[in-house]
Amino acid sequence: MDLNWMQSILYGLVSGLTDILPVSARAHQALLEKFFGINGNEGWMDLIIHLAILGALYFSSQSQIIRFSRARALARVPKRRRKRPLDVRTLMDMSMLKTMLVPAFLGLVCYQFTRDMASNLMLVSVCLFINGIILYIPQFFPTANRDSRTLSRLEGLLMGLGGAASIFPGISAIGAAVSLGSICGVERGYALNMALLLQMILEAGFLIYDVIGLFAGGAGMLSFSIFLRMILTGAVAFSASLLAIRLMRYLASNHSFSLFGLYCMGLSLFTFILNLMA
Repeated sequence: MDLNWMQSILYGLVSGLTDILPVSARAHQALLEKFFGINGNEGWMDLIIHLAILGALYFSSQSQIIRFSRARALARVPKRRRKRPLDVRTLMDMSMLKTMLVPAFLGLVCYQFTRDMASNLMLVSVCLFINGIILYIPQFFPTANRDSRTLSRLEGLLMGLGGAASIFPGISAIGAAVSLGSICGVERGYALNMALLLQMILEAGFLIYDVIGLFAGGAGMLSFSIFLRMILTGAVAFSASLLAIRLMRYLASNHSFSLFGLYCMGLSLFTFILNLMA
């Protein structure tokens, strides 16, 4: 992948934003690659961007991860030796996350078979349109405040399935998981927090694929200039992801994601026209 400094920074900015915002990073990356005139983004650039986004997700969810760790450690202590009651709510959240991870892991297993789909702009256009519909539909359902205390395993699997669908270019893991949760009556802020944890685990899976790909294809040597450019790209992606997480949490508390749905439908039409012109 041969990008100049400006293209690399733009690539990192767009990747960091769209991996969190419910508009599909893979679709935007495919469009950027089309405009930059390259055949695909492989190797070190993939790895540094996934690592940056993973870092941003961990940083923003650190308090929740610590709460999970403490609740799990306390649950292992014999009842007679516990100095405080179990954090049942957190344990139920952990159980719900594990349920969501079942289809997500299946999606990661299948990811290697869908990686090249992003080069098919017609497929990207269709997936973007589907993603737009998924984001737009929840506004027609009544809002509710359900969480892990009242959710069934089936509803958890459904949210996880939304995250797993992100292996297709054009589908957003966070957008699909939160929207499907909203349709099931899950409180949107809670659904977003669970979706961010799910996305963090997906990013870790993508990172493993990146490392395997580098070893399988030959990592090659990095010049000092390319190394600096990738570090800067990673920093931009990290900052953009943190900004997107803040925006998503604000929108989850005060608004719906329907405007993102309209954006995806418009981008789908643009991608369709671009494919016809190619």
